[in-house]
Amino acid sequence: MLRRTVKNGLRTSSQLAAARNPDQVQQLESEWQLAKPFTELPGPTRWQLFRDYQRGGQYHNLGMEEMMHLYRKQFGDICMIPGLFGMPSTVFAFNAETFEKIYRTEGQWPVRGGAEPVLHYRENRPDGFFKDCVGLFSNGPQWGTMRSAANPVLMQHRNVAVYLEPMQRVNRQFIQRIRELRDRESSEVPANFVQTINQLTFESVATLALDKELGLLRATNQPAEAAKLFQDITIVMESFFELGLKPSIYKYISTPTYRKFSRAFDGIFDTCSLYINEAIERIEAKSEKADSKGNKSILEQLLQVDRKFAIVMAMDLLMGGVETTTTALVGLMLNLAKNPEKQQKLREELLSKLPSPDKEFTLEDMKSLPYLRACIKESLRVYPVTFGNARSAGADVVLNGYRIPKGTPFMLTNIFLLKDERFYPRPEEFLPERWLRTKDAGEDSSEAPMKNPFVYLPFGFGPRMCVGKRIVDLELELTVANVVRNFHIEYNYPTEKAFRSTFLYMPNIPLQFKFTDVGY
Repeated sequence: MLRRTVKNGLRTSSQLAAARNPDQVQQLESEWQLAKPFTELPGPTRWQLFRDYQRGGQYHNLGMEEMMHLYRKQFGDICMIPGLFGMPSTVFAFNAETFEKIYRTEGQWPVRGGAEPVLHYRENRPDGFFKDCVGLFSNGPQWGTMRSAANPVLMQHRNVAVYLEPMQRVNRQFIQRIRELRDRESSEVPANFVQTINQLTFESVATLALDKELGLLRATNQPAEAAKLFQDITIVMESFFELGLKPSIYKYISTPTYRKFSRAFDGIFDTCSLYINEAIERIEAKSEKADSKGNKSILEQLLQVDRKFAIVMAMDLLMGGVETTTTALVGLMLNLAKNPEKQQKLREELLSKLPSPDKEFTLEDMKSLPYLRACIKESLRVYPVTFGNARSAGADVVLNGYRIPKGTPFMLTNIFLLKDERFYPRPEEFLPERWLRTKDAGEDSSEAPMKNPFVYLPFGFGPRMCVGKRIVDLELELTVANVVRNFHIEYNYPTEKAFRSTFLYMPNIPLQFKFTDVGY
C-alpha cells in the first residue's frame, strides 16, 4: 500500500510539474529513483522503542531534549521513530536543509501533528460541542476555516492597539506584586516566583480572550472559578507530554492520566463558557463595547464570528499562550540577571524613551526599541520555548537520500542548531547585538547570525505560524520593559539545567530573583 501511494503521488506531481518545466521533472524523477526506500530510514523497531521506554531502558524518565540527543547520536540527521498504541510514526530531522524542504511543501493547509490528546478529547466529548469547530489544533479545511476567521482579529497589526491598554493594566499589577512578594532585607522574591509569572501570563491572555480581569495577581481573595481555570490549564499542559509523546494506551483504555486530563478539559470548557456568557450579557447591556479609543475588544470581535468560535478560541489561546510565555519571560529575566551590562544597556534605551517609570508606553514608543527586541530574540535562542516544530510532508520529497512520501509526519528539531557555531558564533553567550543591524551592533557587530531563516523559528513558519504571535510579542516587550525600568534584576544562584524539557521547556530551578528599585 505504501509503495503504491508513493508511486501514484509521484506520478501525479510529475504530471503537474511537466507542463511547466520538463527538465526539472526529469531531474526530480531521477533523484527519486536513485534514493533509498522510505522503509530503510534508520531508527528503532517498535519493540526496541517500547522496551527502551520501560524502567531500565535508555529512554526511561528522559526529557525530550535528552531523547532527541540520543536519536541524533544513534541514527544521524534523519530517523524514523515508530508510533506506539495508535500514535503516528514520525520522522525526526535535525538539519536546516530538511526543514526548508518540508516547509516548502506545506501548501494551503499545512498539517501539524502532536495534538492528538486534545483532538481525541474534542472528538469524543459526549455533547458533540466540538464536532463542527475542533479549533486550531485541527488540520485540513476545518483548520483553514478557523484560521481564516482568527487571523483578522489576532494577526492584524491594527489590533495591537486593542491589546495594549488591558495588558498595561495587568503589567502594573505584576510590578506591584513583585514589591509585595520580595523580602524586605534581601529584596528576593520567593522560590516559587514562577507561579506569579504564570499568573501574569494567564491574566494577560484571559484579559483579551475572555474580556475579563480574573484577579489572580491579587495577594488575597482570588476568585474561585479563576483559580480553578488556572489550575485546570496547568493540569492539561502537564498531562500533554505523557499522553502526546510517550507510549500510552489512552485511546483504547481511559488511563488515570487521561481521566485527569479530560476532567481538567471539562473544567476549562465550563469556566470559559461561563465567562463568555457573562461577557455577552455585558456587551448586550451596552450599545457598544469599546475601549477608550472606540476599538472593540478582542472577545467582541471573536463573538462577531460565532459564539462557539469565541469559546474554542479562548480555550486554545489559554492553552497555547500561558506556559509558553512564562518560559520565555523566565529565560529573559535569567539572561538579563546574568548579564548586567546588557541589562543596563537595555535600561538606558528604555529610559531614553520614558524617563519616568510611571509613564506608560504608547505604540510609537514600542516601535523604537530595537535593543529590547534584540534581547527578546536572543533569549529565545538561548532558552527556546520548545525543541522544534511538527509538520507533515506536503508532497513526495527526497531527504538525505531517502524517499519520503506525502503525508509523512515530521518533527523538525532545531534545538541543537540554535547552539551551533556555524549559525551563531559564540553560541553560549547572550549577545543581543547579533540581532541588530551592523551600524547599531557596536563591538559585537561581527556576531550577526547566519541568514538561514529555517534555523530560528520561535513562532513557527508559514500559514501555521503561531496565531498569538502579536499578543506574545507585546506581552514580552511590555513586561520586560516595565520590570527593567523599575528594578535591577539579579539572580545569585546557579542556572545549570534551568529548564526541563517536556512537550515545552519548563522552568526547573527556584526563581529567587532579586529586584532592587532603580534610582532616579
